[in-house]
Amino acid sequence: METSAAGAGLAEAARPHSVPFDADAVVDALFRAGLDPASTVVLVGSAARGVRTYCSDVDVLVLNEDGKRVTLKRPGDTHLQQDSRCRFQQRLADGDDYPAWALRFGVPLRDADGWWAEQVAAERATPHWPDWCPKVAHAKKRLHLALELLEIGDIDAAAEELLLAASHVARAVLLKAHTFPLSRPELPNQLQALDADFAALLRQLIFGDAQAEELKSAMAALETRLAQLTAVNDAEA
Repeated sequence: METSAAGAGLAEAARPHSVPFDADAVVDALFRAGLDPASTVVLVGSAARGVRTYCSDVDVLVLNEDGKRVTLKRPGDTHLQQDSRCRFQQRLADGDDYPAWALRFGVPLRDADGWWAEQVAAERATPHWPDWCPKVAHAKKRLHLALELLEIGDIDAAAEELLLAASHVARAVLLKAHTFPLSRPELPNQLQALDADFAALLRQLIFGDAQAEELKSAMAALETRLAQLTAVNDAEA
């Protein structure tokens, strides 16, 4: 696929650049919301990688012994992922890419008892490689929802679901190729050598402003790749 002027602009937008945020303010807000002092708080996602864009949330992982959740009164651009430590470890053992990613690239904001440091050390000593197959199932669900939203004319919501579907497909492709996926803004560049056309499509979904017809075209492209991944999965089963 040739790079158009618009595509070049999207490639420029995809270059790593850090949007500032106040980590101390996030932790303070969590404490005001009732955070257990023994909880582990970890910065994840694009902010942890230093490539957060102005349209990206600040993704924060909160872990404690019982999984007790807190709710920010004014979350702003902060998105919380909350779980118990035990379940987090089980998800890692089950091949979930999220805990594996967090242990590889997450930035601890609070680790009072050193639990997170112990998990990171254990993961470095014996790394887990996530299973790419569940990403295909997640992508199919998101793609189906995107189609339903597009049919009722909710373009923005459809675009958001389609981006989630494409991100799942991207991670499946990378994991299958034994390349660990980075944060979402970095995925197109990681995919470039594996599938330049899909890299361009994902870049457009992340940084572009897709309209209904473009979303339909993207859906068709995703369906093709999902069919290919499903066939491989079935053959390997």
